[in-house]
Amino acid sequence: MFFSVGVETPKDENTAYGMVVPAFFAHDCACFSAADTQSDIPAMVREAILLTIEEMIYSSDFTVDQLHDAGHLVYAANPEYADFDSWFVIDIDLSEFEGKQQRINVALPDTLIKRIDTRVKQEPMRYRDRSHFIAEAARHELQPD
Repeated sequence: MFFSVGVETPKDENTAYGMVVPAFFAHDCACFSAADTQSDIPAMVREAILLTIEEMIYSSDFTVDQLHDAGHLVYAANPEYADFDSWFVIDIDLSEFEGKQQRINVALPDTLIKRIDTRVKQEPMRYRDRSHFIAEAARHELQPD
């Protein structure tokens, strides 16, 4: 899943970078992190996201398919996040929270498979492979109305 991350740049060398992942606020949960260097930011954000999700799952009936990220442009325009002067998007694999993967045999028209493969190639930042595309499509269709 893609998460928007706000970064607050330190004002001096004695202060760490501050990060926020706003997608969790809709679930009355906060996800913050800090990093001493720019190169540490992705690892620290990844760890914070995974720990936050783990805590949410174990303390309630939360499931990862309930998460929704509104997008970095939405969060950047929100005055609540004005201190975060730069934004990026990070892709975090949440499959460990969805259960064990199972192989299935599915018959699809060859034209549909070609369309899926074309979309996967066109959007490599969104879809890892054909299976990931089909899983995302299934999640979309299974969302409550």
